[in-house]
Amino acid sequence: MDWGKIYKIKDSVDIYLVDETYIVAYFMNTRQKKKFRVSNGSVHIIEIIDGINNIENIYNTYCLKNGTISRKGFSTFFNCLLKSGLIIEKSQKHILSSSELKRFNRQINYFSEFLSSELAAEKAQKKLLNSVVAIWGCGAVGGNLAVQLAMAGVGTFILIDPDVVEESDCSRHVYFKQESVGDKKVESLADYIKSINPAIKTYISYQWLHPNADLSEILKKATFLIDAADEPYLGYTANLISQNCVPIKLPHYIAGGFDAHLASTGELIIPYITPCAGCYSTYFERVLSDWKPEHHPIKNREKEMGGLAAMSLFSSSFACIEIIKYICGLKDMKVAYKPRAEFLFNGMKLFNLTPSKDPNCKICGGADHEL
Repeated sequence: MDWGKIYKIKDSVDIYLVDETYIVAYFMNTRQKKKFRVSNGSVHIIEIIDGINNIENIYNTYCLKNGTISRKGFSTFFNCLLKSGLIIEKSQKHILSSSELKRFNRQINYFSEFLSSELAAEKAQKKLLNSVVAIWGCGAVGGNLAVQLAMAGVGTFILIDPDVVEESDCSRHVYFKQESVGDKKVESLADYIKSINPAIKTYISYQWLHPNADLSEILKKATFLIDAADEPYLGYTANLISQNCVPIKLPHYIAGGFDAHLASTGELIIPYITPCAGCYSTYFERVLSDWKPEHHPIKNREKEMGGLAAMSLFSSSFACIEIIKYICGLKDMKVAYKPRAEFLFNGMKLFNLTPSKDPNCKICGGADHEL
């Protein structure tokens, strides 16, 4: 243990002494509660962890008032506080600018709940600021995702969508206004993102996703890609994106939440770690093997799918949290990633899918790959 380091009680933790015997810690960010049996001496140590004095000074202060305690015993108790998550190392230097700290201070506080120090939380925020996120499809889900990621601190966006704003979009997209009707979606979205934070860089493209589309230039620039395109259909765009992203090990998110998948959570795809779009296709072939679709009397149904703005926001918000967790390294997403789930409006429940990696997948199966 480095006795020169400075620690403090986490900002998000409330501590109560109960019956002079227990302390109860409430972790406000994660809604956890922990209970510890303590002595008078250990309570006093907790009281003098002030974010100002280093461990050596705290040890000396305790000894002056409470008699002697071995450095080994003190170190053991202090490490228990660290392991339990009650205290965190206070930053002695900052890697973010003063304006960045002011803008993202509450988010950095939240990140620190999952990390070892305030500096580690700042580094997590820095990863967002350095990210280049490409979003293919800037409709209700893709556009809302862009807005939320911009608020979170993503520094650069590549926005791809050939469509223009229609009047019905104003009831489903949080960033379109009546005066946006007729404008290119990517242009309106880029302007809105800039209004959130003028420091954000935006690049726009009107490219369609089609079999011969050249994605190479966009993929070379992006550090993360989101597929929220709804044309020609979800399964096609998802497979095309995975086919291009997996070989170059570019993490991507199939955002879902549109058309027949309204209020889907979508899925994070970490190449060669999680199931890719091809694995999901195999999964659907298996679970729907007995399903026989009937011919629908109405053609061109793409404009007939109903929905609420709140359902698109649900999809984008869920996806945003998963993407932030991955980019910032808040969790080991190799084991903590969530497969796709469908939100069932009537019962207000999530129906979770259970795909697995297909060893024979044409996109990600076959030989082992170094990560």
